[in-house]
Amino acid sequence: MKNGLRKFGWRLMPGFLAAGLTLVASHLGMLQPVEHGAYSALFHIRGEQPWEDEVAVIEIDEASLNAIGPFPWPRHHYTDLIKALMDAERSIIAFDILFAESSRDDTELAQAMAAHGNVILATAWDPQGGVIGPNASVMEGARSTGHIHNQADPDGITRSYQSKVNGTLALSITAVQHHRQQSFSHFLPDNPNQDLWLNWRGTSHNAPRYSFIDVLSGKVSAETFSNKIIFVGYTGQGLDTMTTPYNHSLPTAGVYQHIVAANNLLAKDHLKRLTLPVGLLLVVNSSLFGYLLFNRRFSQQVLMNLILIIGWGGTVVIAFEYDYWLPIVMPVMAVTTTTNFVKLAEHILQLKRPSRRNTITDGSSHSTNKNEAVSKHPVSSY
Repeated sequence: MKNGLRKFGWRLMPGFLAAGLTLVASHLGMLQPVEHGAYSALFHIRGEQPWEDEVAVIEIDEASLNAIGPFPWPRHHYTDLIKALMDAERSIIAFDILFAESSRDDTELAQAMAAHGNVILATAWDPQGGVIGPNASVMEGARSTGHIHNQADPDGITRSYQSKVNGTLALSITAVQHHRQQSFSHFLPDNPNQDLWLNWRGTSHNAPRYSFIDVLSGKVSAETFSNKIIFVGYTGQGLDTMTTPYNHSLPTAGVYQHIVAANNLLAKDHLKRLTLPVGLLLVVNSSLFGYLLFNRRFSQQVLMNLILIIGWGGTVVIAFEYDYWLPIVMPVMAVTTTTNFVKLAEHILQLKRPSRRNTITDGSSHSTNKNEAVSKHPVSSY
């Protein structure tokens, strides 16, 4: 009975140790760079997705900067833009620009915003928690505000955003809420206070985008923007850049975070991460896998590894097609580490077996010698 339990424990132990090691490595952040690399690869495997027709961006691009002048601009240019978009029926204008300092153009800008009726302004906070824009004069004409906080990961890529900061909804959520005239909770997949994972559509160059100067000059008609959410933001060089899975070597502009988020909200396709008891599943599955690997031929062990790794990789790719982001590095590490620990346990057990035979042999020799000694000195009979 004891031998059976001991054997059972030896077969479970490799997977248990491998799961523990994997969880520790994950907790220390050692797996995160590889997981982030897999995240970017999944977008390229899936390929670019179509952008929503209801969202567009008016870019303060290089052509506009060449025509109007260096940024920041006098605010009467934004007043002119709003007036040019007056004929865009049922449109929402969301400025990814902080109108923080006061300007002599503020009153006229606020009046144009009020006349349009659907202008949303950006807001942010400094490290001390002080509000950065919009100033009170401009705010008088706005319908609402939305935060533009960006939270890039250590590798520089922006993967998520906060739905609410200091009680203020994200600019994208506020824009979609007013566009659809519904509560924001209708668009959020989960808890409205949690971070939302961006489901990037593709490179920013393929988004519905228009040059500021082309709209201002009438080259692009106002009717183009009817029934759309229009984000206005800086896309020139050297300011407010952001790295995405599709714009890694050549970063894009920060305004595209809001455009992608609005796309995700309208399509209800934010990336979703499964909330499962990862630790428990890893321990149970790794232990079971180690048990099945024990005492099998090396070729069989390699085949079982390949089946599991390729099978899980395929599952991750398919799940990503349905907007689920599953971990890939932790399961693969658990599988390979379990296999290595199984080989180590098998080696230890092989070392133990010869020593046991030697012990039995030594005991038998000792017994034989003792009998020979007795035979040489028989007990006298009386």
